[in-house]
Amino acid sequence: MALAALEEVSVAFGPRRVLDKVSLTVNPGDFWTLIGPNGAGKSTLLGLFNGLTRAGSGRATYKGREVTPKTAPLARREIAHVFQAADIDPRMPLSVFESVLSGTYGRLGLFKRPGEKEKNLALKALEAVGLSGLAKRPVGHLSGGERQRVALARALAQEPEFLLLDEPTASLDRQAQREILDGIAALQRRYRLTVFMVTHDLNAVFSLARQVAMLKGGRLVWAGPVDEAADTERLGSLYGVPVAIAEYRGRRAVIF
Repeated sequence: MALAALEEVSVAFGPRRVLDKVSLTVNPGDFWTLIGPNGAGKSTLLGLFNGLTRAGSGRATYKGREVTPKTAPLARREIAHVFQAADIDPRMPLSVFESVLSGTYGRLGLFKRPGEKEKNLALKALEAVGLSGLAKRPVGHLSGGERQRVALARALAQEPEFLLLDEPTASLDRQAQREILDGIAALQRRYRLTVFMVTHDLNAVFSLARQVAMLKGGRLVWAGPVDEAADTERLGSLYGVPVAIAEYRGRRAVIF
């Protein structure tokens, strides 16, 4: 059985159709990346999997059950969503540990306080992303790359089966981008996660993904294995500019 699927899903915001009859299947253990130009509808599509986006027509399913306002809270217990890095007020008193611990709240339910199990999950998640030494530091005092690692740890503390990543390296410097991407790859292997990542970093696509989906103007124009995605005509058509692909030490690099 597919872990998650989109079946002829369309989404409109007022008169504007953002997604148009998108169908896609995600199997357990997959690592998908979703690429396309700005305004293609990528973040909107990502939110269909956990109900943050409501389908106007068609349907989104998780483990065979349609994701609706009624079923979405149950799905979100197993689906972690990591958003783009955001600036945080350095005066915010929330510590790194407290932020990661909040990832356990969804499974606990209302009015239940985290116990030793949840605290241990948070500590293990911090260790997994290499931030054990910063547990007591205020989140607002961290760099952008460190905050994204906190976000990944918070997602891991949730004990998810499905990890959604919305441009996790946006606005980060090159070193931080590489650390985050290497960390995502390691976590996916270690925890056997199913991953669906939206990204503008095409070099990350070819170093991480196994499957690639291409979205343009709200339409899914192509989906398939990563090796077939590395096609200059296909990528040039997607972005509307000439594209070249170079190889260096066994790694592909996309040149616009």
